[in-house]
Amino acid sequence: MIKLVATDMDGTWLTDAKTYDEELFLREFAIMQQRNIKFVIASGNQFENLYSRFPNVADQLYFVAENGALVAKGRQVLHVNSLSDSDWQTVLEIINKYNERVTVSGLASAYVLTQEGKAYSNELRKYYEKLTLVNSFENLDDQIFKATFDVPQNKMPQLLEQLVQNYPQLDFVSGSSTSIDMSTKGMNKAQGLKYLSTKFNINPREMVAFGDSGNDVGMLKYVGRSFATATALPIAKKAAGRIIGSSNDSAVQKEIWNLLND
Repeated sequence: MIKLVATDMDGTWLTDAKTYDEELFLREFAIMQQRNIKFVIASGNQFENLYSRFPNVADQLYFVAENGALVAKGRQVLHVNSLSDSDWQTVLEIINKYNERVTVSGLASAYVLTQEGKAYSNELRKYYEKLTLVNSFENLDDQIFKATFDVPQNKMPQLLEQLVQNYPQLDFVSGSSTSIDMSTKGMNKAQGLKYLSTKFNINPREMVAFGDSGNDVGMLKYVGRSFATATALPIAKKAAGRIIGSSNDSAVQKEIWNLLND
């Protein structure tokens, strides 16, 4: 029996145009409500960005945002796991050492350096509903969840491997083929699902998850049934139980419909 369905967003739930089959989803969600199946948006993205994509039912959804660091139902924050002062100082050291564009994510806002330019910050607003331009990441008055490097696709795997080797006290995952998320050791989407598992007494075998990137691997391995999209990174496809179609073809929404009507 399915008691929880979790999905990543970019490359999984959303099309390249950042849309989804809302009509089909609302039909599915009505069924999930009737059966008391919890629907979870599990993403590395900012909570506000995720919340805004479900205007009709957001208050009834569960969110595992910032790669598991924040868990909420609607706007009610259930659990927060931010970087320790020591880990944050290490992240700052990494940011200063590597000449990469970076976005820092916190509870109140996400932050990007003013020096990156207006065009870059405008592009980021597609992913961050709340974004603050700062001259420095020092002395941010916020609970910081993670920092994300924006890197060229051909450079990402090598840099990711280097960071994993040089800074074992932190976790590094590929948020996409061009991004690397830095966070607390052991923090991933599976941790958010574990919190919900304990809170609602749901066995992982009763969970279904969908993903496409490195930051989905923990979640895909944790649940009973897991699916990766056709365009997923190899590491996500390896972790998933089955490969389905593309997000551009609404493959996740269609698979959920099949599962609910099986």
